[in-house]
Amino acid sequence: MRFAFLALLLSALALPAWDAASAEPGSAAERVSRASALGGGYGAVVISVRSEIYLDDPLQVYFLRDGGSIANDNDVVRFERRQGFFAFGNDTLEYKVAVFALPAGTYRLVAHGMNCPKIPAEDERCLIDVQGLGGSEELSRPSRGYGDDAPRFEVRERSVTYAGDFALTARNSVEWSPIPEQELRRIRRDFARLPEAPAPFVPDEYKLKYGLTPRHYEDDRNRRY
Repeated sequence: MRFAFLALLLSALALPAWDAASAEPGSAAERVSRASALGGGYGAVVISVRSEIYLDDPLQVYFLRDGGSIANDNDVVRFERRQGFFAFGNDTLEYKVAVFALPAGTYRLVAHGMNCPKIPAEDERCLIDVQGLGGSEELSRPSRGYGDDAPRFEVRERSVTYAGDFALTARNSVEWSPIPEQELRRIRRDFARLPEAPAPFVPDEYKLKYGLTPRHYEDDRNRRY
């Protein structure tokens, strides 16, 4: 609880060097609850986003559509996870499976971040200015960009893609694992009449090999996360 309090206090003192309205690049994915809600040219994507790091701000995970540009928000889809408002401690280790409608195409993981003013480039991190009693200092946020070898999934028109779970770890990396079957029962029933798209392509170095452990996050000079 001490770390959570410090994180909230530092968040309150933070003075970002950008307008909050511009802090979420990309386009938010649209949730759907049934197969009939899909429009022409769209497929359904089943995905979960988790974090073992305590999130004092929402976590965004970005995917770029093949052939598109990171500079074009319409080519980048953004998935989000945040702490529960009444949660005590980290409640983002639990699966939160949802279904989204995306235009057909192949999507690659390109970055994750918290209140970043832009999508981080490969191995880049976002920084914020924090005004404290001793003056202003620059601190990093959990964030990182990924290269061409990152996981990708295919969306096909009028099909369902089981993209998997993407978890932010204390290693400051988003790592993939399959969503447990018990978390998919209702979704498989609701989207049963749609054919399944191919399984996602995930290089071994991006696969989650350890269970998630609740960890606190605190802005500091040592970048502890």
